[in-house]
Amino acid sequence: MNRFLAAANEHRDRIVGRLQELVRIDTRNRYCGDEGAPGEAAGQEHLEPILRQMGAATALFDCPDDIYRRMDVIGPEGRDFRDRPNLVAEWEFGDGPRVIVNGHMDTVGVEGMEIEPFSAEVRDGAVWGRGTSDCKGGITVGVEAIRLLLEADLDLRGSLVFESVVEEECSGSGAGTLACLDAGYAGDVAVFVDGNGLAITLGCGGCLTADLAVQGREGHAARGTGVSAIDKGFLVKQAIDRFKAERETQRPDCRVNVGIFRSGVHAAVVPGSAYISLNIVYAVAEAEQARAAGLPWGGKPVRDRFEELIRAGEADDEWLAEHPSEITWVKDLVPFDQPDDDPWARRLGAILRETLRREPQFSRMVAWSDSAYPAALAGMPTLLFGPGLRGEPHGPSEHVMIDDLVEGSAVLAAFLADVLA
Repeated sequence: MNRFLAAANEHRDRIVGRLQELVRIDTRNRYCGDEGAPGEAAGQEHLEPILRQMGAATALFDCPDDIYRRMDVIGPEGRDFRDRPNLVAEWEFGDGPRVIVNGHMDTVGVEGMEIEPFSAEVRDGAVWGRGTSDCKGGITVGVEAIRLLLEADLDLRGSLVFESVVEEECSGSGAGTLACLDAGYAGDVAVFVDGNGLAITLGCGGCLTADLAVQGREGHAARGTGVSAIDKGFLVKQAIDRFKAERETQRPDCRVNVGIFRSGVHAAVVPGSAYISLNIVYAVAEAEQARAAGLPWGGKPVRDRFEELIRAGEADDEWLAEHPSEITWVKDLVPFDQPDDDPWARRLGAILRETLRREPQFSRMVAWSDSAYPAALAGMPTLLFGPGLRGEPHGPSEHVMIDDLVEGSAVLAAFLADVLA
């Protein structure tokens, strides 16, 4: 048996216990929608001394208030990053390659969960609770892989950086990973442990979020006065539907989803405003189109086409022609894609094959990951590799398989040893 797999199996209880500790700490993103969501600080404060005891030099730092602007990324306005620190740990071994391992500490909310979210119960070969698959299982794999590497007492070279970041979830647009790039943390390769099923993931799509404020004129329903923002909102929704039909015909994987349509305060009041929020998935080729046109890497061509169709639809209505909706681009989560023959991916795949005696699986992520930033913005070879269970992140009964935690820790440790020894 591979030495790292043997060591991981020997420390199976330790690996499970590490994840249980993290799950029992509430690190819901403050913007998850749950009342009283505390943010990530308690999780980072728990993990920091563990990393120091492993010999790392550690740093805790909040995201700069203007992180999206300084990194030329569209992200949500007005986010409060205070007391929500990123945690970075570094091990220096001398001259040689530099490896980044990254996972995010924040989780989504717990409303509607069908299990106790912070119990970290062990049953049926899994650990259950919020964050087990996204991304505390991944953080556990990252930390325990590094511990296995250090315990192997190898003659290491180069350096290793572990990042536990904030604000990946809840439209956070990856502020924590951006802050790490802004602070100068870079490497020859980055491995993001926010992956699924121990597949080696080579890319993800982009995602835009648009908010539309539709104006009506409030009035008393009994008098028949006013202009209903619901009626006008439906006209705007029809324009969105035309954009959706066009887009999903041309690119079936690039979905458009209206997630919120809200209006009105009382049945007796003609609503004076309506709010619509939607997501638009886009492809790497569209970001390439933007860059070829001299624009930042991202979804500008998609944004332009969306606005064109919305304005065309509004022009057919006298009220909307004079009172067009206000379109706010909340975020532009950029895509990335590594080639199928990427040497780092093949190297990790060979390590997985040797360690687990099975063929590696290569994939692209349907959802978005902040791993896009080092790849697309910093030109850093980037892979996703983690234990998350497909379909479970954000789910009502979120869990992760213990075998994947153990095997993921072993494979990542072996990969780090291959690069740094």
